[in-house]
Amino acid sequence: MGTTSSMVAAICYAWLLENREKEQGGSGVVAPVVSMKRGRMLKQKQAAWLFFHLGIDASALLFSDEVDLEGLMLARQLSILVIGQDVLKTNSEVGSLCTVLTDNYCEEAYDLLETPNLKKLLLAGILLDTQNLNSAAKFFTNKDAEAVQLLLVGSAPSQRHELFEQLMQDHRESTFLEALRQNYGKPFNEDNYGSGESREQRTSTTKSASISPQEVNIPTTAKQKPTPAPAPAPAPTLAPVKAQEIASRGKNKFFLAKWFGFGSK
Repeated sequence: MGTTSSMVAAICYAWLLENREKEQGGSGVVAPVVSMKRGRMLKQKQAAWLFFHLGIDASALLFSDEVDLEGLMLARQLSILVIGQDVLKTNSEVGSLCTVLTDNYCEEAYDLLETPNLKKLLLAGILLDTQNLNSAAKFFTNKDAEAVQLLLVGSAPSQRHELFEQLMQDHRESTFLEALRQNYGKPFNEDNYGSGESREQRTSTTKSASISPQEVNIPTTAKQKPTPAPAPAPAPTLAPVKAQEIASRGKNKFFLAKWFGFGSK
């Protein structure tokens, strides 16, 4: 899967899990973690533009160089599931991870899928993976087309094509380029560019005091707990994030809600 659609799947899955966690009375935090350095987003302009276009707070997104995943894992405060491997597997039945997510949650969390930004993110992910449902695309099925139709309910018929065309453009607007510099670093810094290769997106879960080991089933997202607790049953081989580290970056358990228009601003 392309980097943009993988990031989208991780973000949207984390948002849905965060809401499920709240409904069940849990106090854990679920956060998407992108498995590359923040500076490398300068080479992922498509994803950066999508977040900018939808008004998503890029400072709320966690990158691998901002979280001590290994340390948190060793302290049993976090567990990670990889999008497309541990969860949201396509199994060659659909062309997009975002189709799996839309299909799985269309009944269970239909009200959440009605959130405008969530719908647009998922729609963008499917369109990118299927080249706008193009028959010449590597692979897509009727399920991908049905997911697109579901996500377009209430929107103008032309939105699908307009969004795909926008995603394919090489955006050079001054406002976007300035946001790119502010959110991800200086464009001509060699360290920031790196190889630009696609990386798998993950979702890590830092266990909160009320979260049992069995509940920590998540993709590239993070749940935290204020203080380390005695080691329960072995957690999956993943990486940890200290609550203090996330707090120091201004992260809190409602930051995903802020992205999608829920909770206090």
